[in-house]
Amino acid sequence: MRSVLLLCCCLLMAPAWAAPVTLRAGVMVENAGPYNFTPDSPMAGIYREALEQIGKLSGLRFEIEYYPAQRIQQLFEVARLDVEVGVNPAWRSLSPVGGFYTLPIGTLEYQLCVRGGSGRSAKSLEEMQGQVLGLLQGQPLTVFEADFSRHGMHYEISQSESEALNKLKLGRLQAVVLERRQVERLMLVPEELRCEPGGLISTQAVMLRLHPQYRQWLPALNRAIAQLQANGKLKAIFQKNRG
Repeated sequence: MRSVLLLCCCLLMAPAWAAPVTLRAGVMVENAGPYNFTPDSPMAGIYREALEQIGKLSGLRFEIEYYPAQRIQQLFEVARLDVEVGVNPAWRSLSPVGGFYTLPIGTLEYQLCVRGGSGRSAKSLEEMQGQVLGLLQGQPLTVFEADFSRHGMHYEISQSESEALNKLKLGRLQAVVLERRQVERLMLVPEELRCEPGGLISTQAVMLRLHPQYRQWLPALNRAIAQLQANGKLKAIFQKNRG
């Protein structure tokens, strides 16, 4: 009888002993290259804070790895990452791995930016008719392509923000497309390194993309995200760097 009681106590206590489930989460950094980098971008900090809050409420633990966007997608598709952070289903429509998407955790706002002192207007894509725009590797090209085609625009993809801005300075590009937080950060650098903010061209909801082998954790993640949406914490995180 004593042995049976001891076994029952062990079974009851087992959940408390179990280690929390750890998911490998890929967070994008702006640097280009094949390996992971220092998490130095504004969005990396925002996503890191959002994952911390989601983890507290969901009971899951996130092990964050930092890579360029294209590398994150590749690692996710070969199951070396369990979660893609900050993506939209439309961006992965051609992916061979379906994935499961959580509720939105925030939004990204893409806007035009032109060379400082050029006197050029960039309030909308209509004003850039027939011009050449710069995009960054990892940006949601599928979101922009239809509008670019409609306005007879061409685009050139750069591996990094600094590469795109250098092309802009040299006149190879008439404008670049950047996320709002990148533009705000550029306002703090020396004038010769800046670009002048233009109009907003797209707002995209972003989510966590869960690998199919971990689909059972989707309800827990959605409950946590819904609670953080309701109490305004996610909104506060994403608005933290708003200018």
